[in-house]
Amino acid sequence: MFVILITIIVLIVYGSLYPWQFHWHTLPASPLYLLFHSWTPETTRRLFADAVVNVALYVPLGMAAYIAFRQRGSRRRSTACALALGGLLSGCVEMAQLFTPSRDCSAVDLTNNVIGCATGIALGALFERLVAPRLRGRKRRRPDPAALGLLLCGIAWVLFPIFPVISLFVWKQKLFLFLHGPAFDSVRFLSGAASWFAAGRLLQSVDVRRPGLWLAFALLLIPAQIAVVGRQPAPVDLFGAAAGFVLFAVFGKTEKTGVLAGWGFLILLALRGLAPLRLTTHANSFSFVPFGGFLETEWQAGLRIFLEKVFYYGTAIWLLRGSGLRLRTAVLVVTAALGAIEIAQTHIPGRTPEITDPLLALLLGGGIAILSRRRLRAVVKDPFDFGSPVTAPR
Repeated sequence: MFVILITIIVLIVYGSLYPWQFHWHTLPASPLYLLFHSWTPETTRRLFADAVVNVALYVPLGMAAYIAFRQRGSRRRSTACALALGGLLSGCVEMAQLFTPSRDCSAVDLTNNVIGCATGIALGALFERLVAPRLRGRKRRRPDPAALGLLLCGIAWVLFPIFPVISLFVWKQKLFLFLHGPAFDSVRFLSGAASWFAAGRLLQSVDVRRPGLWLAFALLLIPAQIAVVGRQPAPVDLFGAAAGFVLFAVFGKTEKTGVLAGWGFLILLALRGLAPLRLTTHANSFSFVPFGGFLETEWQAGLRIFLEKVFYYGTAIWLLRGSGLRLRTAVLVVTAALGAIEIAQTHIPGRTPEITDPLLALLLGGGIAILSRRRLRAVVKDPFDFGSPVTAPR
């Protein structure tokens, strides 16, 4: 789990200091003094948007740090270490931004990062409880941590930036657009159907009771996007999700469906990556800068796209593994497919081909492999026990 934690730290530092252009100059005071005196008193909509992004950015760090430290210490110690790590990392990054022309050092961002880290710690504690083995009759069944992680990413993607619409006029406008939106779009319909079917398979692996009921309840997340800033659902999204629910209810529990689901999801990735299926003679330039496309877009849109890709690519690997492939083979298949799609996008209008997607698939494969190791699945019998962790029997 420490490998995942280090990877998250590297990605945060990489994204926070991108494009890595520094301007060294003399400061009027020490960096620490400037950090703690860099509050932004005015309350603006931009400030709230940045707060949401900065909180969300450190949630994975807090979650991974808590789970990693929890393997070697009590809850209190793990919480303190994870919170200290988040505050230290955020403070160092903010002070480094004093020398980055395109960034600002802000104590407000530091506070939001710590809040995000604390939220991640709470989610880590919940994650720890959810992946504990449970009794089913006389057998102890162990939920799949990788499946739970993908479900959490999927929910975060659907509801991001999780900031409510507070204007009644905007509510009415978004509801009008939803009711008069497109009822069918082939790629969006298939994406919704495949996503909700895969979510049902993930729920099965998490070992929840009545996964079909939970999946039906999850359909409400689509119209709930009306209440989220920056999100606009359409009827086609709801119809596709409903189709995925029906497919899961009818075919979701058969073994042969797992094989079809894995390769079908891979085909869906190809359709999404190659749409609108038109080629041009003019070749787009291929970027070898990792995550450059995310970092050059607006923060909220970039994080939403990132969460979406994490869910789709991670689920594709997970489904292919469930179809009978070894994890290493599943990762290589998805990575190769995404690489081929990116190469093809050099001749597809409106696309930005880059190295990010294949690299992300490799990182997700490593994360799934780490979460699948038995020694990482801690079991705590008493939720209020603040002593040493009790590890699951091998």
